[in-house]
Amino acid sequence: MKGNIELLRIICVVLLVFTHTRHDFSDGVMYFMLYDLPKYGTLILSIISGYLYFSISRKNKNLFKKKIKSLAIPFLLANISVVIIVSAIFIIFDLNYLNRLSFDSGLVTEGIFSLNSPPINPPTFFIRDIFIIFVLVEILINKKFKLIFLILPFAFFGELILRYEILVLFIVGIMISKYLNNKNQKYFQLTLLILLPLCYYFCEPIMKHLISIFIFISIINIKIKFFNVGGYTYLLHLYHSPVIVFIYPLLSKYISNIYMLVISQIILSIIMVYLLFLITRRFAVLKILSGQR
Repeated sequence: MKGNIELLRIICVVLLVFTHTRHDFSDGVMYFMLYDLPKYGTLILSIISGYLYFSISRKNKNLFKKKIKSLAIPFLLANISVVIIVSAIFIIFDLNYLNRLSFDSGLVTEGIFSLNSPPINPPTFFIRDIFIIFVLVEILINKKFKLIFLILPFAFFGELILRYEILVLFIVGIMISKYLNNKNQKYFQLTLLILLPLCYYFCEPIMKHLISIFIFISIINIKIKFFNVGGYTYLLHLYHSPVIVFIYPLLSKYISNIYMLVISQIILSIIMVYLLFLITRRFAVLKILSGQR
C-alpha cells in the first residue's frame, strides 16, 4: 500500500506543476495537459488524505500536534517566505510580482492566512483546507471544542473551506479505507463505470471526481514497490509555483519555442525543488519546511 500512495503522490504533485506553468495555450492537447489533466492531482490527493487518516493516523493521540507540524507550519512558512521575497524585490528593484494581491493588509489576511482566497503561494490552498478539515475532525470526533476558536476567524471573516470538494473527497477516502478490500474492489469499479456515462449526460461537473475515485480504487490494492518520496513531493507541492514565477521572466527572454518554454519551467522547478530537498536532508533543522518529512 505504501508504494501505491507514494507513486500516486508524485504523479499528482507533478500534475500540479503542469497547471502552474506560464503559457499561451487555449485549446488542443497542450491545453488539456496543462489545464484539465492537473485538476485530477488535487482531487486524488484529497482522497489520499482521507484514506491515510482512517487507515493509519486516526488512532494517534497526538494527531493534531502532528498536523500543526506537518501542515500549518509548512503552509505559513511557504507563504510568509514568498511575501518577504516579493516585498523585498518590490522595495529594492521596484518590480511587482503580485497579480491577485496588493501591497496592503490583504497581503497578510489573504496572502498569508488565506481567509477568502488562495494565498500568495496558490497551490498551498490545499494544505490550508486539509488543516481546517483536521481541525473539524478534532472538534467533531475527538470533542476538542476549544479548537473552535481556531476556525472562527475563517468562519466569520472568510471562507471556512475554500474548495468543499476537498472535504467531500476526504470523506470518500475514509469510506474507501473502511469498506474497500480485494473482494469487493471490482464491484466498486463496476459501479463507478456505470455512473460515469450517466454523469456525462446528467451531471458532467462531477465526472472528474468519479474518475479520480475510480483511479484511486483501481491502484490502491495493486502491489507496487516505490521508494519514499513524501519529503520531496511535499516540498514540490509547496514551492514549485514561486520557482516558476521567478524563473519565467528569465526563461521567456531566451526561449521562444512555446513548447520548450513550458517544458523548461517544469524541469527547472522539479530540479530546483530537489536541490532544496537535498539541503533539508543535509541540515535537519530545515526539515521544518516539509513538516519533518
